[in-house]
Amino acid sequence: MGVSGVGSRNTYIYNTQTGKLSSKDGQQDAFVDYFNGDISGDEDDTLNGFDRARKAEIENLIETWAQIDKSLFNEQGKVEYEITTESVDAVTSTVQVDGGKIFKCYHGGLFAYADPSALFQKAGPFQTYEHKGYDPSDNSVNIAVGDVFDLGNGYRLRVGADQVYGEGHGYRNGETDEKLQALAWGLGALIHFAEGQWSATMIEFGDKVTAASDRSDLMGGTTPMLLELLRQLGVDTDREFILNGTKCEVRHGKIREVGDKWGVARNVRDEAIRKYEEEMSRPLSSWR
Repeated sequence: MGVSGVGSRNTYIYNTQTGKLSSKDGQQDAFVDYFNGDISGDEDDTLNGFDRARKAEIENLIETWAQIDKSLFNEQGKVEYEITTESVDAVTSTVQVDGGKIFKCYHGGLFAYADPSALFQKAGPFQTYEHKGYDPSDNSVNIAVGDVFDLGNGYRLRVGADQVYGEGHGYRNGETDEKLQALAWGLGALIHFAEGQWSATMIEFGDKVTAASDRSDLMGGTTPMLLELLRQLGVDTDREFILNGTKCEVRHGKIREVGDKWGVARNVRDEAIRKYEEEMSRPLSSWR
């Protein structure tokens, strides 16, 4: 069968009467023997963490989903079904029965390999220095260090090396403009998010601050102001857009990275996935 890893795709025959798998081509297969209990995981050096996860996924499909979806493994007069598994990436895999509905499986164990302090670390300097205006071909824009946004009311936002500054009449001159402060914070959080240093939830910190205000013009929160700013730059926020190289979307009124299932900073997530893949690739014979 070869050694399992990201991209591995395998098809087996499942017999509902015996509860066992067999290989589609009838050849001996270490995973089949492992699934059927004929060998333990550490008896074959080709078996690794991906195989252990795959075994659990198929078992869950048979035991759990078959109870939820009564059409699974329940065709009259039929006892054999094709089960196809695929490792999409280190933490995502699929299981399919007879080429039909695809069941997606996610492995949250990756965060065991993340440094907990990294989830809350202070973001460093902004990384985007190349200004890039709106590109309609892919609905993209860059917000870079040095960019200045005139808000048209005597105020402006200036992107510094590691934070966004609000500038204009009355600012830091005895009059507190909460709206400008909230927008400056939100834009800084948005840039850190797009550069993978912060999770999208940090953007919503500004929403909570403005929601606590008794000023009616702040009650919408920071995110609507950020979306309006993006629209003024030409971005169509009603569909997927690319900000500083990150593919984004608006879900339930919140800015999110497309495809993100975990809700943590991308840099932290990617490092955790890398370490998790290394661990999953180890032969089960070495898991002692």
